[in-house]
Amino acid sequence: MSEGVDLQIGATLEHVPASIRTTLKAADWNREVDLQPHFVEAARRWAANMLMLSDQDRAVDGIFKDAGRFVAAMCAVSMRADGVTLAKLKALCARFGLLSAGRARAVLLFLRYLGYVDVWGQKSANGTTYYRVNPTFVAAWRLQLEAIYTALEVIDPRAGRVLEHLDDDRIFDAICEFQIDELALDVDALNRFPEITQIFVNRAAGSQVLWYLLSYHRDRVFPSPKPVPVNPVILSERFHVSAVHIRRILSAAVEAGLIAWVDDDHLTLTAKAQSELNYFYGEQMSCLLRTAYRTLALLD
Repeated sequence: MSEGVDLQIGATLEHVPASIRTTLKAADWNREVDLQPHFVEAARRWAANMLMLSDQDRAVDGIFKDAGRFVAAMCAVSMRADGVTLAKLKALCARFGLLSAGRARAVLLFLRYLGYVDVWGQKSANGTTYYRVNPTFVAAWRLQLEAIYTALEVIDPRAGRVLEHLDDDRIFDAICEFQIDELALDVDALNRFPEITQIFVNRAAGSQVLWYLLSYHRDRVFPSPKPVPVNPVILSERFHVSAVHIRRILSAAVEAGLIAWVDDDHLTLTAKAQSELNYFYGEQMSCLLRTAYRTLALLD
């Protein structure tokens, strides 16, 4: 939070440390994050950071492929102290309404394929299998959190304090727990724009396509209305899906009025998409800032 800027992220001060709460006026608390002066830079940096991470690591790329995988991974890494079980994973994922029992099982097997979890042993009388969260998984998730908090500190430098403590296991575990709590509380708000979630967030590589579109330009508007060069073949190779799949994502977005082709090689985000994505990212960053403030309370 820059000096003199009131950052408002919800209808309650419940999760804000007292040291921060005293600087905020209750009457101002309902202002939106997307009205903050540095929101544009922060949102674009977050999209760029996530895109860079998926480019650098094929395992992370696999986790970022769709919301179901991401949420399941987020829930799994939060269980590292006691071990992951399929039943616990399904229960946590159910809070987001994203995964069926069969999909949760498939994602758990995918995490095992990546080497992110392995069988810990049979720890219960009924033979429930426990999976250990491996250090490679924790390291990858720390990078994901770093991508988030380097963006959040643009809005509020205090959130950057969390970056200094990501290697602390106690703080890491708390952030994972808080992240699940806050995002689950705002599922309805995040689903307010079903076309964005269905076309981009829930489809394989849809988020990566969106991050590309959102991070391409560096102007003072988020999202930028400027044309973006798009080649489905190049994007398919980058995101490890077929060109046909990329074309389907783009066609669905055109049909929904979210993007429009300027010519054969460039498209723009429509006014509808600009408005909805501005809110969508503001809501997500509100959730993540609440996570940051709950974590800061442990550090004060």
